[in-house]
Amino acid sequence: MNALSPATRSACGSFIVDHRGRILGFDQSMEHLTGWPATDVVGRDKDVVGGGRGVPLYEGALAPWGASGRVDLAVYCRDGRQLEVEAVAEALRGGSPQTLVTVLRIIALSTNGSARATDRCDALTGLPTAAAFRVALDADVQAAAESVRPLALVLADVDHLRHVNDALGHSAGDRTLCKLAGIFRASVPDERRVFRLGDDDFAFLMPGAGRGEARRAAAALRSTVERHEFFTVGAQRVTLSLGAASFPGDADSPADLVQRAREALDEARSMGRNRVWCFVRRPRVPVQVPVYFDGDDSPLVGYTRDLSPSGVFVQTAAPIEIGMRCALAFALPGQDGRVHVIGRVVRRVQQEVAAEAHVRIPGMGFEFERFGGAGDRRAIDVFLHQNESRTLRPEGARFSISP
Repeated sequence: MNALSPATRSACGSFIVDHRGRILGFDQSMEHLTGWPATDVVGRDKDVVGGGRGVPLYEGALAPWGASGRVDLAVYCRDGRQLEVEAVAEALRGGSPQTLVTVLRIIALSTNGSARATDRCDALTGLPTAAAFRVALDADVQAAAESVRPLALVLADVDHLRHVNDALGHSAGDRTLCKLAGIFRASVPDERRVFRLGDDDFAFLMPGAGRGEARRAAAALRSTVERHEFFTVGAQRVTLSLGAASFPGDADSPADLVQRAREALDEARSMGRNRVWCFVRRPRVPVQVPVYFDGDDSPLVGYTRDLSPSGVFVQTAAPIEIGMRCALAFALPGQDGRVHVIGRVVRRVQQEVAAEAHVRIPGMGFEFERFGGAGDRRAIDVFLHQNESRTLRPEGARFSISP
């Protein structure tokens, strides 16, 4: 199965169709999106594109001729896959009725029908199975360990799928799972890293993503599923609970990463479902030590406010953009030398440190993506374990930092 790249999916595109269903225009983005060359589409009836092979370009009703509005269409790709898209149809002024259709976003993406039911491919949804997930997880963790790029894992559970089965029948539940698989393929960065682990359990691997990126992707996915109308009758609503964790910030091994994501998913379910929760490693220790850019004679970044096994919050005079990855070094009270980490800025805040003077110092949360070595990870864990209930402030440490 060939994957649509994120760039291709975001390209979307536009085409023009007349009142008889003949395609009059087809832009380059639609060529990339569907795989159809314009020469196989333009001038043909929408139901017989592809060089006369009788393949439809799309199915679904547009707005009445002369009117404009949003529509949901099923667009067929050259490789046999189907895209469910949200589009806007706009009537064009001119002699004969013509409509410009602009694809706004892809809602769901089906397989091309070539997948076989094996231990690596699920018969119902066409997604890779738990066996394939274990192989991919081991490979992705190893690749992340050998690079400076993190790896995020998101686990998803369909909330109360049995209610759909009880109310509408198991066939409706199966259709729901197939539709969800299509939404997942269209929503995640790499559709080849979507897996069905069990009846209503799914997993997404996101190489290069930290916990913050995984949280945003999971939140967008949750919102898409909540808004989607899976059934034309009844009041059944489909929602997801999702849990996210990252390597190496939250875990040391593939098994640890699954466990951490599972703990986060359990937390999301215990809080009422239909939500995203990220694993939070405890303890968090309030500690104020100077943090430097890693290297000889490197400048001061700022002073920590608190430290956890998966990240550090630093108050600094000069803000750093979210997403920036920085090599940092800082000493831990009571330990020799400095620990070395690569952290990614995941949030920025302005904290008032002198209310009467209205002095505000920017602060940044760094999510650890790589440790200088196993000893650095252990040093942080030991320090946190020994000082969980203490506040540590080094002699002379202040928050009035000069740029």
